[in-house]
Amino acid sequence: MPSYDFEVDLQVLAEAAQGLAEAVQLFKDKDVEDLVPSRSDIGHDVVWDAVAEFKDRWEQGMNNLTGDVEEMAGRLGKIVMNYAENDQEGATALGVVAADTQAVVLMGR
Repeated sequence: MPSYDFEVDLQVLAEAAQGLAEAVQLFKDKDVEDLVPSRSDIGHDVVWDAVAEFKDRWEQGMNNLTGDVEEMAGRLGKIVMNYAENDQEGATALGVVAADTQAVVLMGR
């Protein structure tokens, strides 16, 4: 007979959402411009043109990646809150106190 057990570790999901949000902040704190030598450092116009093109593409890619990861963090956080609320509602309906669910709900607010 098949088993229909299902379990979600809310703490792990909350930590993953927080980790994604922190990673996004790290990328926002540093700019690609800070990592690439300046025009005067390179000293050659042809080389600078290639570096500038690379920098622009790199920055565009990082901005796209950061936006996507930021969206993932937000959605994962919403998933955690939805599971926590559903778990709390189920526990309330059964008359059970779910301390771990309350902790996650309070942490997310």
